[in-house]
Amino acid sequence: MELLRSFSECMNCHKPLAGRRDKKFCDNQCKAEYHNKNKTYGELYISSTQSKVRHNRRILKTLSPEGKATVRKEILDQMGYDYRYFSGIFKTKANLYYLVYDYAFSPIFEKGIEKALIVQRQDYMDRLTLEIWKK
Repeated sequence: MELLRSFSECMNCHKPLAGRRDKKFCDNQCKAEYHNKNKTYGELYISSTQSKVRHNRRILKTLSPEGKATVRKEILDQMGYDYRYFSGIFKTKANLYYLVYDYAFSPIFEKGIEKALIVQRQDYMDRLTLEIWKK
């Protein structure tokens, strides 16, 4: 079995390759760059959206180390929270919660000040079924 290549190049940077005969990239960075350049629009959109949801989760986790907290909306804004991205909705009679994986927040007003009630996800939140088609 021949281990060394004679005249092959990396599919990304086109540098000569040495090593296994079936090697296509010179290292993991070139492999990742090549595949990232060749992703479809849909794959890029999903990846970007997922990144924004994870960023929102990190913010909620940071602001709620004990599992529940109330913070001013301006703090979320300063940390770069993007309200368009969340992973689900949980509705109670009193509040609407925007789930971000295992954290959630509900917009509230206290004495005219915009705030967010942040909570960790609870098991009962999974049992609720929204009747979105109900009039």
